[in-house]
Amino acid sequence: MQSKLPSTFDAIIVGGGHNGLVAGAYLGKAGEKVLLLERNHHPGGATVSEKIFPDYAVRLSRYSYLITWLNQLRNA
Repeated sequence: MQSKLPSTFDAIIVGGGHNGLVAGAYLGKAGEKVLLLERNHHPGGATVSEKIFPDYAVRLSRYSYLITWLNQLRNA
């Protein structure tokens, strides 16, 4: 089965994180032809958590480490 994608787009969004998904939704709702590209097999970016320690039932965001620095920077 062959997909019928448009040959041109009004906007190309690189990254299927929260901001890319919201931008794509607004542009699509406005009638624009949008192509959203994401390198991972699922969208969501930092909103998605993953099990990174095989022996522990802990799921972390890929960016949880960076988020810990935000509070330290704000209090500096």
